[in-house]
Amino acid sequence: MVYRFRPNGNDPDSCIFDLLFLQPVPDSGERPEPAEMVELDFEQSFHEVPGFDPGLATIYDQDTGNLIGQQRGFKSSTKPGQTLGNYQEVRVRQLHQTIDKFLARD
Repeated sequence: MVYRFRPNGNDPDSCIFDLLFLQPVPDSGERPEPAEMVELDFEQSFHEVPGFDPGLATIYDQDTGNLIGQQRGFKSSTKPGQTLGNYQEVRVRQLHQTIDKFLARD
């Protein structure tokens, strides 16, 4: 499973969530045809995706439902900026430090 979150235009309050299921190439070397993409609207459930595992659908519905609460929490915090983990998010921190350096130049 691969998760990809992409910007939704210039809207800071939403994003595009891509969920990809990848499989190794069969031993025969023949690649199957690509799966058809299924698009869900904001209010739709993962249970509406044909052939999707019902257990996983429930989990994804719960996870994506939590995003609204997270967004509200980000906006209501009095602490400026975000707190990043020391190990896993070091690359995010480095990216923002690099952007800050470029923006500070004359």
